[in-house]
Amino acid sequence: MNVDDRASRDRKAGPRTRTEKRYHQRAQISSPAPVCLTVSQVCSPGPGATPADESRIRLGQRVKDLFEPEREAALKTLLTGVYVSWRCPEFTWDCFRVGDSSLCFCGHHLSEHQTHTGSSVRVPCSVPSCGCAAFAFVPSRPEEVGEPWVRQRPGFDPRVWRALCRCKHPHQQHSPQAGHSCRVGGCGCVMFQSNFLCASCDQHWERHETFFDTEESRRRQGLPYGEAYVPFAEVPVLRNAMVTGRIKGSHAPPLSNCTGRGLKGKNNDISSSAGNAV
Repeated sequence: MNVDDRASRDRKAGPRTRTEKRYHQRAQISSPAPVCLTVSQVCSPGPGATPADESRIRLGQRVKDLFEPEREAALKTLLTGVYVSWRCPEFTWDCFRVGDSSLCFCGHHLSEHQTHTGSSVRVPCSVPSCGCAAFAFVPSRPEEVGEPWVRQRPGFDPRVWRALCRCKHPHQQHSPQAGHSCRVGGCGCVMFQSNFLCASCDQHWERHETFFDTEESRRRQGLPYGEAYVPFAEVPVLRNAMVTGRIKGSHAPPLSNCTGRGLKGKNNDISSSAGNAV
């Protein structure tokens, strides 16, 4: 099945379907033998744990490691009130939460771009000689494009992996300016067309945009904010693993506890559902 077939198949997936799909596509990254579990099977092992139960224990840490960049992004958001996310314009959910370590199409991190606020539209790169006029998130790990198996290839180096254009050249070899034409000599590519799909929604990179929001602007748009912005907020058992590295039935403390900033509002209160792990 090619990337366009995947996009057609999952275009109308519901929120829970998207969440479970994203988890299953990405959770196998650290395991030589993939562990395939349904969300209802991800639970704490009891006495007489079997090898499968032990796999679930290891799975908790893998989930935490895998989603650490988004956890850090969400934590900073709760501290600053500035939401940076990547999604298709028509969506009412975020494909990825963007943080300081997130990569821009130009090859530099968000932290290497100019200061931004929740009302920013274009955030230029601060690196001298870089022609990037606006931060544009690009996946920087194979699991973010639904290809976790790439890490099992001999000689794979996560430090040099880059998302590719259909011309087979990585985004860093394309112009950071509008159109993103390829700069490789002899290549006739005049526009970056992703050779991959977003692991969260199965849409191409060029359909997405990077958004800078405030809590109020997200509320008006029907987007999650506060604790509801935390990864897997709607699936407590996975949200717990993402925060603590442990898969358990009771809910983990709100991420806002780490910020010293109390959050109120019905869209932020997930504690009642978190106690009812799937």
